[in-house]
Amino acid sequence: MEVLYGIDEYINDQPLILALGNFDGLHLGHRQILKAAQKKAKELDARSGILIFNPHPLNVINGPQETPLLTPLPAKLKLIEEMGIDLAIILPFDQEFASIFPEDFVRKFLINKLKIKGVVIGFDYSFGYRGLGKADDLKNLAKRFGFQVEIVNPVLVDNRIVSSSLIRNLIKSGEVNVACRYLGYYPFIEGKVIEGEGRGKFLGYPTANLSVDKNVVVPGNGVYLTLTCLRGNNYYSLTNIGYNPTFKGKFRNIEVHMMKFQGNIYNHELRLKFVQKIRAERTFSNSEELKEQIGKDFKVAKEIIKRCFLYKNIQL
Repeated sequence: MEVLYGIDEYINDQPLILALGNFDGLHLGHRQILKAAQKKAKELDARSGILIFNPHPLNVINGPQETPLLTPLPAKLKLIEEMGIDLAIILPFDQEFASIFPEDFVRKFLINKLKIKGVVIGFDYSFGYRGLGKADDLKNLAKRFGFQVEIVNPVLVDNRIVSSSLIRNLIKSGEVNVACRYLGYYPFIEGKVIEGEGRGKFLGYPTANLSVDKNVVVPGNGVYLTLTCLRGNNYYSLTNIGYNPTFKGKFRNIEVHMMKFQGNIYNHELRLKFVQKIRAERTFSNSEELKEQIGKDFKVAKEIIKRCFLYKNIQL
C-alpha cells in the first residue's frame, strides 16, 4: 500500500475511488466502507484509496485527549494495508483545516488536488466546518462536480449500530469480549516494556510493565486473559490493569505475565490483545492472599482458553 503524508506529491495517473472517514478502530462498519470502495474501484478500473485526518479531528476541535484512540495511526495503517487498499492519504488536521467549509473541501481537495472518480462514505459521514456537510450534501456536490458517491448502510451487531464510540465505551468498561464482536478482532494496545517494581517476580509471577500512548483507549481496571504478541509470536498471558491497591500504588499500571515464557523483554515492543475480563481489581489483606488469588485467576484463564479453542498451537 502506498502511503502519502499530504497530497502535494499525489500523481493522478489512474482514476481514484476514495473512502472518507476517521476509521478509528477499523471496525466492521468501516470494513464495509473499504470493501465497497475496493469493489467500485475494480468496476471502474481505478485505484482504491482512503483519506485519513491526523490527529483525530475531535481532538483538535474539542481539545487533546478528548477522544482516546482505538488505533493510533501506525496500527490503523497496518489494518488498512491488510485489507488490500491501494493508497492511504494522511492529511494534517488543525484549527485552520477545521474552518474549511464543505464545498471548499470538495472543490479544493477532492476535485482540484485528487481528481477523484468517486467516494464511498458511511451513512453518518459529516465534513467541513463544524461538520455542516452531510451525506446528502456530498451527493448534491457530486452532481455539480461530476463524481460518484456511494453511501454504505450501518452495520448492526446484536441490534446495535457498530460505531467507534460504542466500542470505546465497551473497552473502558472492560467488556473486551463484546467489543471484539464489533471490531472483528481482539481489541489491542501496543507499547514498550519498561522497568517495574518487581512485585510480580516476588509473588512467583514475573510481569512485564507496559508503557502505552496516553491517548489510547485502555480497558478498565481488572484482570484479563490476553494474548501477547512478541516478535510475531502469540503467547497466552494474564494482564492486570490498575493501581495495585494491595500495595497502595499511586499510578495506573499495565502488568503482563506471559504463560510458558522465560526471557528478558525489557525495552521490547508488545502488542497486547484482550480476550476476556476475568475479575475486577481488588484489595487483598496481604501478598499471600493476592498470590492465592492469582493462582485462581490462572485456572479461570485456562478454562476460558479450553472453552474457546483459541490458538491451538499455543501451549498452556
